[in-house]
Amino acid sequence: MTETGYLERLRIRAIEKYAPLKYNWTPPDEALFSLKNIYGQSSEKIKDLRFKAIKYAFNHHYKNSYFYNKFCKTLEVKPDNIKSEADYKLIPLISDLIFKNHPEQGKDFVDWVGKIYVGKFKKINHIKNTTTFDDIIKEYQKLGITLVFSSGTSGTFSFVPRDKITWNRQMYVCSRVFEMSPYDYFSKRSIIIWLGPNPAKTHLYIGRLTLMLRDIFENSDIHFGINRELSTKIIKTLMSANSDFFGRMKGAFFKPFIAREQSKAMENIINILEKNKNKEKRIGFGGAPFLIEYLMSKIEKRGLKYNFEEGMTVTAGGWKTHSGAEIPAVKFRNKINKIFEIPAQNCRDIYGMVECNALSVTCEGHYKHIPSSIIYPMVLNEESEPIGFGEYGRFAFIDPLANSYPGFIMTGDRVKILKNCPGCNKPGPVICEDVTRLSGVQDRGCGATLSKMFTEELEKTVSKQ
Repeated sequence: MTETGYLERLRIRAIEKYAPLKYNWTPPDEALFSLKNIYGQSSEKIKDLRFKAIKYAFNHHYKNSYFYNKFCKTLEVKPDNIKSEADYKLIPLISDLIFKNHPEQGKDFVDWVGKIYVGKFKKINHIKNTTTFDDIIKEYQKLGITLVFSSGTSGTFSFVPRDKITWNRQMYVCSRVFEMSPYDYFSKRSIIIWLGPNPAKTHLYIGRLTLMLRDIFENSDIHFGINRELSTKIIKTLMSANSDFFGRMKGAFFKPFIAREQSKAMENIINILEKNKNKEKRIGFGGAPFLIEYLMSKIEKRGLKYNFEEGMTVTAGGWKTHSGAEIPAVKFRNKINKIFEIPAQNCRDIYGMVECNALSVTCEGHYKHIPSSIIYPMVLNEESEPIGFGEYGRFAFIDPLANSYPGFIMTGDRVKILKNCPGCNKPGPVICEDVTRLSGVQDRGCGATLSKMFTEELEKTVSKQ
């Protein structure tokens, strides 16, 4: 099967799984589902699809979100003001911190979600002041609302509610990441290994997203590295976010247990690699960079090497360890090549965040391609004004796929965006590889969470083996 044929089969499968019937498509659906490819697009048609989607989304949230409507009126901006792409700068942006500034569980937390959420749903009963985040997440899931969370190293969670419309769009975007893959992973001869959490056992964003793998790649052999539950309670305990004595004691008790479990999980992954190293199977694996680093340290300790020249790695979740040390991307790719013989150009990275439904994926030149039909990216200066291409600044975006919350977000990331990609023949825009946090903004995201949870204890475990 040709690469084009494989991608078309994959697209049709994803459309069948996630897209509404075509006669129900709104402009955001049109911008997402009507295109054969969502990466490497920059035509006038793409801009027109995006404009209609953004205009629709802005009108939707202006009319249906109480707090966003009030915000817009304070700034004297309304949908009629948006007449062309030049007017996108008028759309009021909200800080990503709004998804972190919530009450600590119970009825107040449910009320907070209700204020963020755009749309109607059946009221959740039997919620007490002591009802936990995890129990509330389960109640929302029964109503078809996926309340995913992410966390910085402080242990404070960001929560974003996605209705069925938003979640299905998110899942479809995840499936399109494979447009940037050089190989077919849709066939029965493929093995996919994700070193992150089992998506059925967590609502942590970096884990829940991989439900797409089981939905779409049913012919592939799929394995997950973390097969225990990762609830907010467990994560907070493992991160020792509780300041009291008993909280620290619980964290100290559970961390070694998790480390041993994770070490066994890595051994299981190595056994899978060993069983398939001489078979004509294509292997793709990914996860947070620090977890892949840990896997490679286990492999090196056992003196193993592999020849997966037609394989690829996908990283997601940030490039720092718990100690704050950077994992150099070039050194990381060289190590991947040394151990697995996977070429550096087949090492891809995904840039995303819990508040955004678009995922930017690196090409063979390691520039992050933005799916420009479904997101409008911006770089802002210190006065929160757009500064265009080629300069570093604060990353912001307009995400029309967000139906159940306003997707007009200003982040704490420092980026540089180029109009065209210097690394491949696909059209831009692209984000340069060196994405960092702005000074004074805490490290955040799923990668930061997982790193803080596991790194210290994993390193202790490795040193004892």
